[in-house]
Amino acid sequence: MSLLARLVGHNGIRPCRICNIRGICAPGGKTNYVPLDRSLHPAARQDPTQIKTYNPMKSQAEEVEFASSTNLSKTLATEYGIKGLSIFMSISSMVFPVCLPYDFMHLIFENVMKNLVLLWTGQFKGLDEGSGDYEIDKGTWKAVGAATSASGPYIPSAFGAGPPNVADDKKAQTADSWSFWLLYLGPVLLEKSFKRRIYYSHYIKFVKLVKFCLEFEYERQNIEVIQQGWIKWVEDFEDRR
Repeated sequence: MSLLARLVGHNGIRPCRICNIRGICAPGGKTNYVPLDRSLHPAARQDPTQIKTYNPMKSQAEEVEFASSTNLSKTLATEYGIKGLSIFMSISSMVFPVCLPYDFMHLIFENVMKNLVLLWTGQFKGLDEGSGDYEIDKGTWKAVGAATSASGPYIPSAFGAGPPNVADDKKAQTADSWSFWLLYLGPVLLEKSFKRRIYYSHYIKFVKLVKFCLEFEYERQNIEVIQQGWIKWVEDFEDRR
């Protein structure tokens, strides 16, 4: 879907498919991030986050598509967050970009969950805890990994392959295994792993939101609950101290 949509995604300066929030780099870094509060960043400003609409996106896609050089095309694609004209733009029954579903597998299981683990274990891009206290003791995390792999014989095969050791066997982790760990093992194994309860509670809110998003049916009022739930979760994530 992302290939057909021709969206750049998280590698773009404006990575969001819905709004125009602009990514910023840490001083001396190359990776763009989109924190809500960027007031302490030396070169940042609070960008307007207006919703993207069809006509401006199509104009940007045309600029990228018909750029005078390959280098200019790549530069514009990174800036705008789109690689060129999408086939969906020619289908009148589809409203681009809101017609596109989110890539939930990569967004949640291959990105957010993995990055949370890297943060908890002090391995996220060289960052320390700052003013927080969320890192899990190495011995505790090793025990969590051992308990994860030891749980395999007690899990019905209908749930998939036995879970790998999250502490040692990172290459064996897939989106499917991260999904199972997040939803079923993590809530039990992490309950007493953090030094402060606030971080565990924040994780459980994440679990509940993911479960909600995986439901097959929703009442209309549930959409607002999900939307506001994610907004609050991200705000709390930036404010966990």
